[in-house]
Amino acid sequence: MVSETPGTIAIAAEQATGAVRMIEAQNFAPVLPSTLPAEKFQRWAVHLLTKPELQEVARTDAGRLSIVKALMDCASLGLEPGREYHLVKYGQIVKGITDYKGEIRLITNARRCSVIAQLVREGDKFYMRAANSPPLHEPPDDDPEAWFDDTRPVIGGYAYCAYPNDEYSMVIRMSEATFLKHRAKAMTKNVWDEWPDPQRLKTLAHQLRKWVPWSAEWVA
Repeated sequence: MVSETPGTIAIAAEQATGAVRMIEAQNFAPVLPSTLPAEKFQRWAVHLLTKPELQEVARTDAGRLSIVKALMDCASLGLEPGREYHLVKYGQIVKGITDYKGEIRLITNARRCSVIAQLVREGDKFYMRAANSPPLHEPPDDDPEAWFDDTRPVIGGYAYCAYPNDEYSMVIRMSEATFLKHRAKAMTKNVWDEWPDPQRLKTLAHQLRKWVPWSAEWVA
């Protein structure tokens, strides 16, 4: 094992300190929702910059600019960096990605509701009742244990919002072919390969947000 020289350690420490200073110098307040204090968001961002891969990106001007750009986008959405919004290293820059928790928060901020997202597997009984009504979705042969059989191939999925008083949003549907198109465009194909079903559900939630009211802060 090759040990690091004092000079190498000093350079790494300076890079880490410089990345922190870069975040501390940013004024996130103008883009943050009123419910999220700038000091709190900045602490989250500084903690995120302790990750080695982000410190590596922060070595270059383009990398630092991409970090600031992603964090500004995260701030404008009112999401927590590192938990609801992630900075993903992509070459020598980073790109911001909202995860499923962030997607759900943005939807439920606008109006109290439950976000339902389900995958349809081979053999399931599935059909739409109406555009704004939950579909019929039953396991094959009415066998409840089939819900836990993750070996059955996914053929599609759907998502919708269930509001109080039996109101529902538009039901978003996606085929497995469409899921695979999203995977092909994703920066994190390794995450898709390791966690395919959660990535499909996150994709459904993201597409649902395009068709329902959403907000960066709680307004309901």
